[in-house]
Amino acid sequence: MRHSLLLVGHTYAALENRKKLQALAAHFDLVCVTSTIEQQLVLGRPSADFDNESDAPARRYQLIRLQRSGHTSTTFHYTGLAAVMRSRRFDVVLVENEPWARVCWQVRLLKSMFQTQALFGEFTWENIERPGWKGFMLAPIYRAMTATTDFIIAGNQAASRLVQKYGARADAVLISPQLGVDLINHLPASSVERTALRQDCGLPADSFIVGYCGRLTEEKGLIELLQACEALQNVHLAILGSGSLGPWLKSQQKSRPWLHLLPARPHFEIPAFLRCLNVFVLASKPVHTMQLCWEEQFGHVLIEAMACGIATLGSDSGAIPEVIGHEAAVFPHGDSIALAGRIRSLLHESTIAQSQLDRTRRLYTNDAVAAQWAAFIQHRLAA
Repeated sequence: MRHSLLLVGHTYAALENRKKLQALAAHFDLVCVTSTIEQQLVLGRPSADFDNESDAPARRYQLIRLQRSGHTSTTFHYTGLAAVMRSRRFDVVLVENEPWARVCWQVRLLKSMFQTQALFGEFTWENIERPGWKGFMLAPIYRAMTATTDFIIAGNQAASRLVQKYGARADAVLISPQLGVDLINHLPASSVERTALRQDCGLPADSFIVGYCGRLTEEKGLIELLQACEALQNVHLAILGSGSLGPWLKSQQKSRPWLHLLPARPHFEIPAFLRCLNVFVLASKPVHTMQLCWEEQFGHVLIEAMACGIATLGSDSGAIPEVIGHEAAVFPHGDSIALAGRIRSLLHESTIAQSQLDRTRRLYTNDAVAAQWAAFIQHRLAA
């Protein structure tokens, strides 16, 4: 008989992310609580592009949608979660969010009331300590979190170190991604396919194209990425996404015919863009201020690009080097000259792309991530 798992996470309101649930359901009797379908636009597109019920007939798990009460991803709680907790017995209750998130403490409280026999686990990405009074306020929250949690899944090495600093036992912490990648729609393109995909995206068919997709913000290193490509002079740069740097990038595009800007797309259209590229770059920079304290916590687009057989470069910020797993593909953050050198080295080289593709197939598929989680949780149940 399989163990029963209640997983609470707003991440699974995205259709693409539920592919991990399907893989996890091979190991557990799985119930997932996530958010109701949003009605407003997401990245300027209908929310139905990102979340709908098209996967319902094939689900091997139960999906329960609850209304969120709160404005941000860490300040909301779920209305009706108590009824779910009372509805049946679970062997494991697992919540995904930051240690201070309201929903984590809601789930922890309800578990202590209605699922006393279950193991309680938490997934966290948080990989840095906050400065000033915020760090002072969060320290006791971390201690309370580790003291009331049976196991922790940390999305990166720094997150593991952080929770262990505040009391988590090393054997009760797994370092593993939150999500994997789907190899069915993320796969290398043939030269014929790449030409057709570039035509669909309005990109030059025969050029060497460097690309990025995601949030258009300064901490993503887009200024340095543009500078690096400008220094090379013989490459094109394709950027897909939306964000505060959008207007600046549009102004730069006027005098740079090699710069191509594409609007944001839903998850299922991202592989078509990635498969157009010769090189993908995530040039993120750490930010440590009272207003914004952030370092790259994983960079899921890295494994998406790697799965598409695209040579993938990343800065040394946050979890990027451990995800890429290839020293020659990492450059110092904020260093456009070093980045240009890394791109130049790939103009006629493809071994990095193949090794990264192999790494992704081994470690970062949805099946691989689900198997990591399942083996760890089942070990904790047997302990």
